Amino acid sequence: MWECLYEFCMTVVSPFALGWLDRKGRQQTGHSTAWTERWGRIPSQPGPTFWIHASSLGELQVALNLVRGLHEQEPDLPIVMTTFTATAREQAEKALGSSTPVHFLPWDRGTWVERFLNRLEPAVGIIIETEIWPTLIHRASEWGIRMAIVNGRISDRSLGRYERFLPLFGPALRRLDRIWAQNEMHARRFIALGVDPDRVRLGGNLKLRGRPSAEAAEKGQVLRLEILGGHPAWIAGSVREGEERMMLEAQQWVRTRLPQAIAVLAPRHPERAEAIQAENEIWRLPLARRSLGQVPEPGGILVLDTIGELTAFYAAGDAAFIGGSLVPLGGHNLIEAIEQGCPVIMGPSHGNVREAVDRLVQARAMAIIQDPDELAREVLTLLTQPVERADRAERALQIITEARTGQDSLVATLLDWWRQIRSAAAETGLRSSMQEKVVD
Repeated sequence: MWECLYEFCMTVVSPFALGWLDRKGRQQTGHSTAWTERWGRIPSQPGPTFWIHASSLGELQVALNLVRGLHEQEPDLPIVMTTFTATAREQAEKALGSSTPVHFLPWDRGTWVERFLNRLEPAVGIIIETEIWPTLIHRASEWGIRMAIVNGRISDRSLGRYERFLPLFGPALRRLDRIWAQNEMHARRFIALGVDPDRVRLGGNLKLRGRPSAEAAEKGQVLRLEILGGHPAWIAGSVREGEERMMLEAQQWVRTRLPQAIAVLAPRHPERAEAIQAENEIWRLPLARRSLGQVPEPGGILVLDTIGELTAFYAAGDAAFIGGSLVPLGGHNLIEAIEQGCPVIMGPSHGNVREAVDRLVQARAMAIIQDPDELAREVLTLLTQPVERADRAERALQIITEARTGQDSLVATLLDWWRQIRSAAAETGLRSSMQEKVVD
């Protein structure tokens, strides 16, 4: 009953949802999106393929780490990536070039999912973190496609949602062949939702690369001199609505003590730049926008309303606040900043990255703040005390590097799993069975 109701709802809302996704994609990327892929109309792939799905920018870094790790060990592995958001697709295409096809995931309707699977012809499907589309997982399971979650996690908010709709999500979760969870807490949550404990493994957190990006570091040096003028600078990364005002307030406080200090405010959604500009009418801080090619004044704000530059700005900065943590959203990725040698600060809402935060706080490698005043004080400490700044950055990088142990073995495990499944798929004639089920 739940499956039928879900299919009906997804069918009814599909015109509105796809229209909204297309408009959102145009706003974010500035160009038309490949919206027909939402119907499953992707180019046919010479299968069997190794399919990796990263919903949005938050999961994309994990997916890219996984792609690179897999290709290091098996360069000819036929990987195809999908995303759900337009910004993630655009960044994936930039990072992977022509080596790996990137497409949109179809809207979760039966006929569209079937068309997508028939054209993709995956032997293995890897979902990064947790994005459960019941129809997609059910169809893949019925067609013999082995599905797994890598870097699996269930946040506090997601756990409540899955529990409320367990008759819908429970069967989908139970159809997954493997779940490699980030840690024991997330593994227990998957099991509590009905997943067979024998299918749950610990795989670590693939965001914890422990390898700084040399390219970002080089770009950071250029940004430091040419855009930030060599002035002290702090970065507010992945800031969400409700935090923007707090960042402006903190910068007002910082610049009264350190007049040359610049704040780089990177909203999670670049289209929020105009709202930030409007909010700044209260504070009247000198404000520049990166998308317009403007350069910030000393003591001012640079709104980073572009995609793909945040890591390089972390490399250029002296301190970083990680957004989504002063509003109840669980916090965003703090690893990018740490890898570039930028000590981090977060608010009290950090359930999405709790394990990493606990380790870093215990090692005195990061600070947790409660409000804009505390944020400003922590920023000033890091901007004015180079020894403390370097100590925190070094301790944080050490923690992250240690946490990466075991990820190479996960890549090797995935490759072994792929080889076994590919051989079995070749014997059973996966492509022919799919074509019998789908009329395109």
